[in-house]
Amino acid sequence: MRNFRFASIVRKYFRPYVQVQESEGKRDEDGVWIPSEPILKSLQGHIQPISAELQQVEGGRYTKTDRMLFTESSHESGDIIGYQGNRYTVGTEVEREYSDINQYVIKKVIVSDTV
Repeated sequence: MRNFRFASIVRKYFRPYVQVQESEGKRDEDGVWIPSEPILKSLQGHIQPISAELQQVEGGRYTKTDRMLFTESSHESGDIIGYQGNRYTVGTEVEREYSDINQYVIKKVIVSDTV
């Protein structure tokens, strides 16, 4: 299959975002648990809203607050992304074997959501 190189074209639209990696806490000498600060990894990508057509096609699984992420970086499902003061969870990767740009659906993390 032919591999298209879109990165050089799309790169001018890239903006910084962070990948939030939770790290383990530790206990002090008295045994009190001290949570650690998350590790923030700075990355570049293009984040845009999901089209209304995709929201409807997928049976309403996506909302206005969900986004598409186009990046050269690789992410796993469940990774946390920070962008413009909001946190998003990386969902499924859109299969794109023919391109050097990875495309992900990211869902906004809402604090009041039930577990």
